[in-house]
Amino acid sequence: MAATAWSFYNSFREYLGNGQFDLDGTGVNFYMALHTSAASANINNVALSTQASLANEVANGNGYATGGKSVSARTWASAATNKYRFDSTAVVWTATGGDVSNVKYAVIYQSGGKLVCFSRLTTSQFTLAQNNTLTVTPSATGIFELT
Repeated sequence: MAATAWSFYNSFREYLGNGQFDLDGTGVNFYMALHTSAASANINNVALSTQASLANEVANGNGYATGGKSVSARTWASAATNKYRFDSTAVVWTATGGDVSNVKYAVIYQSGGKLVCFSRLTTSQFTLAQNNTLTVTPSATGIFELT
């Protein structure tokens, strides 16, 4: 699959500028949720600001839980001179007890629901067949870098 780079919601840019995100704080959690091709996870939709404002999350069950999974081992650190990187480990889902159907987008959001970014995982939605694994791994430059 050819996933797209992470695209940031306009609300994230505003929240970041207003100091409403603690990228490496221990009291704040980030999550990654999966959405279908019918999702409103479009960067051009300026009305989107919370996870609840997105439609069409992948159905709960068979290895997928509503709300997605925790984005763990997050770091916000200097990657080089004049460059800071927001990164994490891979997020992994395994279809158990049946298929996880209609996957197209991965969305990262902060606990409390504030949206960060999304990636289109593939050009058309797919089904994660039972006993198979989907791994979403940040690129070598992390989820994003500020230079």
